[in-house]
Amino acid sequence: MLKTKFENFSVYNLSIEYPAACHVEFNSKNRRECGDIVFHFPDRERVFVSWGELEKAQKRFQEVEEEAEYSIGALKKKRYVKRLVKLSSDTLSLNSHKGAYNRVKMENMRPRFLPGKKVASSELYSVHLHCEKSSRYFVIHTDALSTDASKDFGEVFDAMLKSFRCH
Repeated sequence: MLKTKFENFSVYNLSIEYPAACHVEFNSKNRRECGDIVFHFPDRERVFVSWGELEKAQKRFQEVEEEAEYSIGALKKKRYVKRLVKLSSDTLSLNSHKGAYNRVKMENMRPRFLPGKKVASSELYSVHLHCEKSSRYFVIHTDALSTDASKDFGEVFDAMLKSFRCH
């Protein structure tokens, strides 16, 4: 079971609980309308919370599922991505909003100057949601996780998601 001590981070009427061992990076250019926060874990994992103006997102995407699929498609086009497979996709409720949850496995090319395998396998988790009340969209996602770390990290990510408040 998860035995991690969590602390609360709150800004611009959004909040999320994160493991106390994390280093929090807050961009000085953040505004209530748009911005991002990075939670750096001791073992190099990272969780990002990004937000922006809902009106801009809705001009491109009526549903959060469309936005999530677009993000996955954009990731597939990255030069370093050799293969990307969706492991799971679900709809969940976060702070009374419908969220599009995705977990993907990615094989990416390692830089040539690094020793070892030329292809590294990793997993990514992401959730997209639209909040009418705050007039913002939110994306909560991980950096690429080694497949060994992803099992335990999935529990931590889920705990962070459950604590998320956007208004």
